[in-house]
Amino acid sequence: MRISCAAVLLVIVLSFIAGAAEVSYVFPVQPVKSASFKKGGHGYPGIDIFAGKGTAFVSPVSGTIEDIQSTDLWEKTRDPALKGGIWISIAGDDGYRYYGSHLEGIAAGMTLGKKVKTGEVLGYIGSSGNAARTPSHLHFGISLASRPYTYLVRRGEIEPYFFLSCLRDNRCDPRKALDDAARKKRSR
Repeated sequence: MRISCAAVLLVIVLSFIAGAAEVSYVFPVQPVKSASFKKGGHGYPGIDIFAGKGTAFVSPVSGTIEDIQSTDLWEKTRDPALKGGIWISIAGDDGYRYYGSHLEGIAAGMTLGKKVKTGEVLGYIGSSGNAARTPSHLHFGISLASRPYTYLVRRGEIEPYFFLSCLRDNRCDPRKALDDAARKKRSR
């Protein structure tokens, strides 16, 4: 009887671990059809997703809010770390950090350390920071969550294009696209 109880307990624990490791993803701008983006445009891996002012920026994955800048300080300071204007970043449950900047504002209830669900509204697209004279857009960056948190990492260090294309077109596994991009980054 002990063996079968232990076996049942092991199956329950392994099922729980396997379920916890699974995450779901959504395109970070909703509705998806309101967004456009293309590869490139920066001297580092980051991408601009263009959409109308006030369009929702949602969490692409479940995770925890790691950083929020709710006031646009760029014009006052010209500090390169504040180029993004109003931003929010999420430490995803998948081990990656997701960053969205140039927002018009942060959604109500978003606070440091808050757990967010996939698809939960984080903020609203705008043109804050050094994007004040550009069409409204979301600067979207992905980095490894374990990296030191500096603006050079936060703005993006893993190419997001294929991950975003995968989510938009729903034709591939977004986690695989993300992991492949991270492997390419590490091999450089």
